[in-house]
Amino acid sequence: MNTDNSTDRRQFLKQTAALSAATVVPVGTALAQDLPALQAVDSFDRADSLFHGAAWESQNPGYWQIKDGALRRRLANYGDRARRTGFPFHSSKGSNPNGPGKMKVDYDPSLPAGILWHREWKMEGSFVVEIDGIYHGDRPAEIPEGDGEDWKMYQDGYGFFGIAIGGKGLFEGFQKASHPVLCGYRDSGEFSLEPTNKKSPVKPQKMAAPRMQVGDTFTQRVAVTVKGGEATIVASLVIGDQTVELPTITANPWRVRGYVGVFARGLNDFSVSAFRVSAEGGSQIEIGHSECLSCWSIGDSLEQVDGRWQVKFMSLFASDGEQAEIRISASENSEGGWQQVPVAGTAPIVNHEWRRNTAVITATLPENPADTDLFYTVWKDGADVTADLRIGTAACGPGTGFVGDVPTDGHYVGRLPQLKAPYKLAGLSCHAVTGGLQQPTEKGLEIVGLYDDWYFRDQPTVGAYKHLEDYNFQVMVWEDDVWYMELVLYPPSTDDAYKVVANSICGPTSRWQMMRHWNVINPGDHDYGMDDVKGPEQIAIRKFKGLGQDPEYMKRNFQIVHHLVTGAEEVDPLENPKKWRAWKMPNRDFTFVICDSRLWRSSQDTDMWDDAGWDAFKNLYDRTDPTRSLLGEEQFAWLQELIATDSSPLICLTGVNGMHTVWTGRNWGGDEFKEFDQRDRVTADYAGWVKAGADRVLELLGSRDGVVSVYGDVHNGCIMTNKEHRVVEACFGPIGRSGGRGVISGFGREMQDFDGRDLSVHSLYHKTYADPDLNEHEAGEPFYWNYLEMEFDPSQADPAIGMRVRNMIDAPSEAPRGGGSLETVASRTGRELTSRLPEITTLADADVRFVEAATGQTIRGSRSDSRGKVSVAGLIDIQPGAQVIVTAFDGEKSRSTVVVTS
Repeated sequence: MNTDNSTDRRQFLKQTAALSAATVVPVGTALAQDLPALQAVDSFDRADSLFHGAAWESQNPGYWQIKDGALRRRLANYGDRARRTGFPFHSSKGSNPNGPGKMKVDYDPSLPAGILWHREWKMEGSFVVEIDGIYHGDRPAEIPEGDGEDWKMYQDGYGFFGIAIGGKGLFEGFQKASHPVLCGYRDSGEFSLEPTNKKSPVKPQKMAAPRMQVGDTFTQRVAVTVKGGEATIVASLVIGDQTVELPTITANPWRVRGYVGVFARGLNDFSVSAFRVSAEGGSQIEIGHSECLSCWSIGDSLEQVDGRWQVKFMSLFASDGEQAEIRISASENSEGGWQQVPVAGTAPIVNHEWRRNTAVITATLPENPADTDLFYTVWKDGADVTADLRIGTAACGPGTGFVGDVPTDGHYVGRLPQLKAPYKLAGLSCHAVTGGLQQPTEKGLEIVGLYDDWYFRDQPTVGAYKHLEDYNFQVMVWEDDVWYMELVLYPPSTDDAYKVVANSICGPTSRWQMMRHWNVINPGDHDYGMDDVKGPEQIAIRKFKGLGQDPEYMKRNFQIVHHLVTGAEEVDPLENPKKWRAWKMPNRDFTFVICDSRLWRSSQDTDMWDDAGWDAFKNLYDRTDPTRSLLGEEQFAWLQELIATDSSPLICLTGVNGMHTVWTGRNWGGDEFKEFDQRDRVTADYAGWVKAGADRVLELLGSRDGVVSVYGDVHNGCIMTNKEHRVVEACFGPIGRSGGRGVISGFGREMQDFDGRDLSVHSLYHKTYADPDLNEHEAGEPFYWNYLEMEFDPSQADPAIGMRVRNMIDAPSEAPRGGGSLETVASRTGRELTSRLPEITTLADADVRFVEAATGQTIRGSRSDSRGKVSVAGLIDIQPGAQVIVTAFDGEKSRSTVVVTS
């Protein structure tokens, strides 16, 4: 590709300035004559950066860069040859209405048009848009080895760039662009205007244009005049001293109303050196900008180091920088201002192949977080960037849910709520930023704007989290499908991937949620950029080409996800992430456990015998095979030790998505639908598909009292108890998506799952059903977007557990959703005791461990109270008459004794 820049940019600006001042509309027309003079909106004359500027927005920031004082096309990125797909079950029965088939591994990775919209200009009436640019190079003359000659990117006319108009939202583009009209130069030597939606009534127009040569300068202009309910469009292109003007086009004004910007498709290299507009009054809108996209605490990183408490903060910034700082205080309004508060931690802002302006800051807390609330501010290169200045402007519309105590000007500080009993956690899952906005209408609450202004929104309903502060949550648990990396697009660059993340968890509402609470993030399959990511197959697609997905894309996504979730500075893209971990509260009385039941499970292939030649035998390696593993040997051994030794009276575990087989697969409407077909890709996604693995985990969790398992992923709110093991399992979500999984036949308050486990179902909040009795929702009820209110109180003599499903707009005073809730105590969980312990008094406020003397095996852990009393009444799976060694350690002293069970 020839990238010779033979035209001086500043000389070109002088040449085009006279042309711009002389005329407001294209040559040969008398349109838009009442408009004001063209206004220079952006000259892009700033330092080189991959950030295009705060006034611009796009799904595809990776298409662009600031280079040599201009907006320059970026043509190659890490992971830019992906496609939207799932692996491997999307080619199998249950994933496709046409039945089983083979995975299509050959595909064309040519990227669609990426649009960069100007955030301040949303046109309402007549307007003119004009750009100046320089052409730097054609697409490659020779097709690289391994690429297809028939790929669209190598065809004449696929290269296409110019002006975009009619954007109804700032994230229209790529494959989600049903409204914009594109007008520009094609590398087939044509000037063209066409709608992105082929069904649009706006008629395409094109005509021959001079073929651009390297170094050519160009000016393009689109003029729209609105009169009497009709819009007239005139477009012109000047290449050097030659002018091309399209025939006049008429359209409904709504079709061209909206945001304006620039677009690009294909492999042509060009730059834009000026962007100008002229518009009727009311088209320019006030916007705000948040330089700190978000800065959240990674709660599970909290630890005590040399007597001081430390925690990692993950910081995402909009643009380049050198250093990030955190300042922390026990006062929300620090005397003398936040600049007087000592710096608690610093870190460099890193920008490289798979990181885009992120900083992982290890901060030392000024006090024990169990003793008080703490507050923090975020600083970038010496400036306080904590405030979210989008709030109160057009950048923060009715799709933003919070009202409550958040200042309407966006000037709030971060908060770390006091970590003491009772512990209040919110379980959130399946957040999607597309799908319309629920808001009051004459008919009641309705979802509107599904394909218009509110296709993209911060939250799915007006009033989302309106009462969140009233719940006094300390921790936000973001569990499975947190940002849906590929839901809107398969991001073809690191920039685009971070944009997906930012749209999901850095919008005004989510940013506030995360920065005002402790956080745990446990990603799901979609968060890695593909549906059904799990098992050894997900390792293979990162290592080998030809499997139907770009390995670079998957490696990049795994690096980004592990970085954001754990704060890891470096990530091996081929290593299977070991992200299981446990967060023990400072008072050592509650433990939150994060597991991974996707990436370490064994292969879900059931047809290996048939595949190897035994054609008469199908599914011999059944889902119920006892050798199948759910967590993998290393993770299960870790969890086994934790359950046996952890001293907290209550333990909450997340990341095991549905051990009980109560949800069906996908019903495509065929006569042969099976509720739990093991080759159905939806059923294969549940942890319970691996029956033997799920059985082992349930048996382990039931080996002591006080253990609860919660998960997201299935788009339903539900609370149930396994009767045999007395293990509580609850799920939650969606908080923006839909698509709740179907329930199996026989679902009810007392039921058996598909594998015959006896269950009590306390609550079901489903897209269709309002309760476990499968009563349907009444007319006028809000959509079932929900989160799980979790409450754990280990301070009680018998530690208390509360589980309640809440609609996003509900206050805590309202009845929980789903036809019921769960209020129980630790002694009612875990399998029935098989032996009793005598009363035990030992060191006060100490960790206590019980060891079977005969085997040396640790049975379980516990805590003593302030008087040294241990509240464990008995043991599970230990027979009467067994000698048990009881050891207590209070941090300084230890004491052991031997007791005999009865």
